[in-house]
Amino acid sequence: MKSVFIQIMTTEFRHIIRNKGVLVLALVAPIVATFLSSKILSTDIQYVKVAAVVPHHTEESRHLISRFEENPVFRFKGYFDDVEEAKKLMYDNRLNAIVVLRPDYDELVARMKGGDRNCPSPVQILVDASDCVVGSSADMYIYSTISQEMGAGEEYFTPKMLYNPHHLSIHSFQPGIISVILFFISMLTAIGLVREKEYGAKDSITLSPISKRALYACKLPPYFVLGMLMALMCFLSEVFLVGLPFRGSVLIVTLVTAVYVATSVLLGLFVSLFCENQANANHILNTLNASVILCFGGVVVPVENLPEWGQNVSNLIYVRWYVEALDKLLIEGVTATFVMKELLMISVSAVIFLIVSQLKIRQEE
Repeated sequence: MKSVFIQIMTTEFRHIIRNKGVLVLALVAPIVATFLSSKILSTDIQYVKVAAVVPHHTEESRHLISRFEENPVFRFKGYFDDVEEAKKLMYDNRLNAIVVLRPDYDELVARMKGGDRNCPSPVQILVDASDCVVGSSADMYIYSTISQEMGAGEEYFTPKMLYNPHHLSIHSFQPGIISVILFFISMLTAIGLVREKEYGAKDSITLSPISKRALYACKLPPYFVLGMLMALMCFLSEVFLVGLPFRGSVLIVTLVTAVYVATSVLLGLFVSLFCENQANANHILNTLNASVILCFGGVVVPVENLPEWGQNVSNLIYVRWYVEALDKLLIEGVTATFVMKELLMISVSAVIFLIVSQLKIRQEE
């Protein structure tokens, strides 16, 4: 039985290798797509999520922070006593910026309004610039708000850009581009499996000495390996051609990517079970990619900019969670703790595709 498994897997690998179009798509397309996409994409935002670190609450400090609470440009997330505590929300994509007031805020403001330009800035702004568009907008909106409050310029606060201080747009878009490229392994899997139905190999599947579920289990690993090769090409081209930072753990990035690729392969299996020809499978996955993933997956438009119903839809799309995980791991360099939610959501999608596929195979048997 073991030799049968190995033989089927080897045969599937040979089919993939002999298909030059698949190899070109898997190994060359990631390099071209990542390089070109870094030159052409841009986005805007609708609001900035901001919190305040206020060591001592005074009338002056409350008046300043109230401008962020009342301004529709901002989504105020509350007060914190410690900067590190607020940063944890930033790691979880729940904050774009933190307004930090010094303990002697009132005294410093009075000195600066009295003409003293040698005292320290009373306010520091910490901006998450891992998404350069959000970072630039947050910096601009906060600068404008503080200037209106104090009637003066940027000498009243010190901005600090975190994670992407040079506002490079390629850093913002590339996690989404990688996710879309790797999503195509689902299309390659579906087309490869449906091809057997078109070419009359369905009888050979039925007459196989092993069960149909075991047969599919033999056929899926080659596509998983191909997907991981695509991921390797993506990350190499991102780092060495585009200059994307790789601040997170290689092990954690590999783990999250492996789960994402496995989920995409299972999606390909799921689609192949309900299609009788390659054209249908190709059409379904292309439509899914164009109308759902690009719109609701956080690839082009930030999820927080979607309407409420759109954000609810995005919660069901596993690509969205991979985009957020890559953004945290590659650009922010967070630990595994801060991507557990994303990893869980991707895994849930994989389990759903697997269960439904199993039920469909059992029905056919």
